[in-house]
Amino acid sequence: MPKVIDHELRRRQVVEALLRLTAERGLDEVSVAKVAAAAGVSVGLVQHYFSNKDEMLLLAFHTIDERFDERLRVLLESSGDREVPARSLVREALLQLMPLDDVRADEARVWLAFCARSVGAPQLAKVYEAATLRRLEQLADAVVRGQLAGEAAEDLDPRVEGLQLLAFAEGLAQQALLAAGQISAEMVVEAVDARLDRVFQFRAVTGENA
Repeated sequence: MPKVIDHELRRRQVVEALLRLTAERGLDEVSVAKVAAAAGVSVGLVQHYFSNKDEMLLLAFHTIDERFDERLRVLLESSGDREVPARSLVREALLQLMPLDDVRADEARVWLAFCARSVGAPQLAKVYEAATLRRLEQLADAVVRGQLAGEAAEDLDPRVEGLQLLAFAEGLAQQALLAAGQISAEMVVEAVDARLDRVFQFRAVTGENA
């Protein structure tokens, strides 16, 4: 009886190996041969699923983006019908982007590496653009939710505030990653809270502890 191969499992093995290599060594050290070795499969098998390195990178980029979206979805669903303050939701979403543990630190390294590469890679740039627009809309919607609940001033422009929050989060994540010896997790959380206080004026509404 011929051996049944789980192709989706094989693809995931390759992508996970690519993500590990990128997090540990950077994109310059990634090659089809090294990914195959890290995944414990043959070079031919990797080439069966991906014709070149850029195809691997594109799927890995999508994977990191989808992981964040999944965590955000779980966060939103966990709130259910409860009146969870908008500030609390945005706070948790931004903290998901911060390298506050090993998993998020590895994801931040990979995301930063792919962002740098996307400058000269149109396919990757399109993925980044789509992810940015989606997160911008999510943050803008949260600001609107805050305005309706009296957490945020009515004269704020939700899209402008959403864009500023996203730019702040990406910049802070990069700083926290590259200057980890100087920027502690506590400082990151304090910075997030301070930035949110500029949008959501009434922290007492959230019942949060800093």
